[in-house]
Amino acid sequence: MNRTKTLACLLFAIAAAPQGPAQEKKIDFTGRWVMNAAGSNYGRMPLPASYAEVIDHKGGSLTISTTSEDQRGAAKTFMKLTTDDRENLNEVNGNEFRSKSHWDAGKLITTVIGDRGMRMVEVRSLSPDGKTQTVEIYMGEMQGKPQMTRVMQRSGR
Repeated sequence: MNRTKTLACLLFAIAAAPQGPAQEKKIDFTGRWVMNAAGSNYGRMPLPASYAEVIDHKGGSLTISTTSEDQRGAAKTFMKLTTDDRENLNEVNGNEFRSKSHWDAGKLITTVIGDRGMRMVEVRSLSPDGKTQTVEIYMGEMQGKPQMTRVMQRSGR
């Protein structure tokens, strides 16, 4: 009986002991995402008529293919990002830009510097159910409210 009590106390102590830092749920942006215009805000700029992303997220790499349409017409872009804060070089509409991405409290933070010195910070987060992605865009530094917010709904995997 004494042995049983000792074992029970030991098991209780192990279960109650702190287990170290909590493991964050693995975030996976993979899928097709369509902008929810009602939830999005582009500040002083008009919302695009349509905006969709197809993201392939494998380990520490993301590829993001975007199709959109606005008052200027249809556009397609393609970007590659890594989440280890390494510099990535991409070209969009003939403009080169460098970016670095890293995780911070379950959000993917990407700092972009254009070939003309423009700086932007993009913060991507995923809802707990994995069905809604929010992209907050800050011009310059990440402080205060974002200048633009794009809410995206998952429409496929």
